[in-house]
Amino acid sequence: MHHTADPVEDPGVLLVVGSGEAAFREYAFQEIAASGRHRLWLMTDSAPTWERPYLDGWTVTDPLNPEVLAKDVGEVSRTRRITGVLCLNEAMVWPAARVAEEAGLPGPAPDAVWRCRDKALTRAALTAHGISGSGAGTAADLGQALDIAAGIGYPVVCKPRALGGSIGVRRADGPHDLMAAFTAATAELPDVPQRFEASVLVEPYLDGPEISVDSLVTDDGVRPLVIARKQTSFPPFFEESGHLIDGSDPLYEDAALRRELTRVHRALGVTRCVTHSEWRLTAEGPRLVEVNARPGGDRIPFLGAQVTGVPVALTAADLATGRNPDPVRRPNGAAAIEFLYPDADITLEGLSLRGALPEGVHVELSARPGDVLALPPRGYKARYGWVSARGESVAHCRELIAQARAAIQVKAAA
Repeated sequence: MHHTADPVEDPGVLLVVGSGEAAFREYAFQEIAASGRHRLWLMTDSAPTWERPYLDGWTVTDPLNPEVLAKDVGEVSRTRRITGVLCLNEAMVWPAARVAEEAGLPGPAPDAVWRCRDKALTRAALTAHGISGSGAGTAADLGQALDIAAGIGYPVVCKPRALGGSIGVRRADGPHDLMAAFTAATAELPDVPQRFEASVLVEPYLDGPEISVDSLVTDDGVRPLVIARKQTSFPPFFEESGHLIDGSDPLYEDAALRRELTRVHRALGVTRCVTHSEWRLTAEGPRLVEVNARPGGDRIPFLGAQVTGVPVALTAADLATGRNPDPVRRPNGAAAIEFLYPDADITLEGLSLRGALPEGVHVELSARPGDVLALPPRGYKARYGWVSARGESVAHCRELIAQARAAIQVKAAA
């Protein structure tokens, strides 16, 4: 089903495959639309709501099915000139890449996108290019997982091959808790465009601080746009609980990180897109955790733009339409976001904010009375909201967030 305003002259439309929650993706639509360079047409699985002010039109389709998506894109092309395809949703990046390639539009090759999506293929590509001889392997059952872990040596990490957001990812320090880690990696199975007989990746645990990098990837190389220091909670799980972004972080100029960014993207064959990669800063240097062929989530690009001056979403849109963006980083303080979790599993009865917030702070309370907030392994993303802050430094942001958190009142049902 197609909806459009029937323009007098067709300036072309940038297809956006999928959207997401307004709190985490509306900034991207707003940033792209406000530039005046792109008109947006949404390919979506349901009628848009918050997205409508930014759209020239939309099509209700199945964005997870490449054949259905391609057919409906063909229908759009009968009346509108398509300038490119952009996807911000991890589950839909591969179908979107296939559609772009079939239409002869710019973007990363579908095979390269799938090498990012499937973490086992990521590891295999790195090993083939001499980047990682980790011994990571895929397991269809617990026995295979135990054999792989014994060959690697503990601790190891078990994770689903094609999920994101650290869902189902768990550390195992020995055979006694590998069973729980394997169960966690197989328990969550949301829609993915392919199922695996061996669905669990077992790999070495990487020790050290974790970061994420949103990068501009072109034929000329890889450039970090936004670097965030990640906070995780609830060990042995890796629930993402916050991100710290310093516009002047020395990692932007770190030669070892830049070298590894280039090597990894070349090994995976990814080009002409914005990627979100996650790394551990180990004693041996930066080591890749994973690469996603789309900009980061958790409002990282939005906060990053505030402190670096680089519009990540607009940069991705420009690339998708064949432009050659050359954004300049202009450091301007720091930003941070922390996600709000209960201390234990609860059924929420009430949630309120008392008192005025400090300047530069934003609070979003997203849970509702009656919501069940279950922590790993019983549930993931059990957030009842988030707090973000802009400040002079990371330490300043942490102070502001602590003040805001003290004003949030949570009441659990008896």
